[in-house]
Amino acid sequence: ICDKVGMKTDGVILGKDLINLNDEELREIVEKHNIFAKLSPDQKATIIGTLRANGHVVGYMGDGINDAPAMKTADVSISVDTAVDIAKESANIILLEKDLNVLATGVVEGRKTYANMNKYIKMTLSSNFGNIFSILIAA
Repeated sequence: ICDKVGMKTDGVILGKDLINLNDEELREIVEKHNIFAKLSPDQKATIIGTLRANGHVVGYMGDGINDAPAMKTADVSISVDTAVDIAKESANIILLEKDLNVLATGVVEGRKTYANMNKYIKMTLSSNFGNIFSILIAA
């Protein structure tokens, strides 16, 4: 999935590796790594908060009660239709299929749409430039 959306996977950090880190060390770790495993609910929320403090937009996908704090902290929270109620209530997006490929497809299609919008805006601006230039000269 990470490969499909162009996300590099640089090493795995485990929850036990984060226990004795201070805030500065954590800020550095989250910039160097992007896969975190075996985290407590508090660690999940702390990592998401640190990423947001570093200027990142953070998405989080969860389906259990222990994911609720992290989902509330994230910019975009995603859950599945079969998740527990608190996870669905915390989610901004609820997937009807329990398949991560849905997310990858959505990201790829979103990027295509964004690129097409930029092309259209540039084309429209360049085609109207002549009209604007003519009006300025005539005035």
